[in-house]
Amino acid sequence: MLLSAVALNARHEVHFAETTRLSSLTRPLETSGRLIYRKPSTLIMRQQRPAPVTYRIVGERLYVNGHRGVSIDRVPQLMAIVSGFEGLLSGNRALLQHDYTLHLRGSARQWRLRLVPRLAALAKVVRTIEVRGHDGEPTEVRTTTPKGDFSVMRLSP
Repeated sequence: MLLSAVALNARHEVHFAETTRLSSLTRPLETSGRLIYRKPSTLIMRQQRPAPVTYRIVGERLYVNGHRGVSIDRVPQLMAIVSGFEGLLSGNRALLQHDYTLHLRGSARQWRLRLVPRLAALAKVVRTIEVRGHDGEPTEVRTTTPKGDFSVMRLSP
């Protein structure tokens, strides 16, 4: 039910502000810009801060600033996040369950979907992805690594 509501109601172009905390850095990384999802399998991140960069994932290829694409298989953490976003925004439960064990809490108004990697390759780089939202709109994505590093991406219209 939640996935259907998200697929129908989620904005497929949103502003994002992300804070990433890495144990190897003394200060968090702050990025912001626009996140765009186009069915069936295109995810675009137009980062505006701290520097303009456009990441475009089409199918299984990643393009940075329009340059020649590389396979996202080479970037397992990115692959995990892409399948999570794509599965959530398209309402594709089968895609999500292929890669993750799903834990849903809350109500239709306030919900939290916790994704735990099922595949060993994903579990090496992602411990959990937690998506929070209200109604059919995701509002926050928190990604935690096995080392304890994490990022929090806030989404708004």
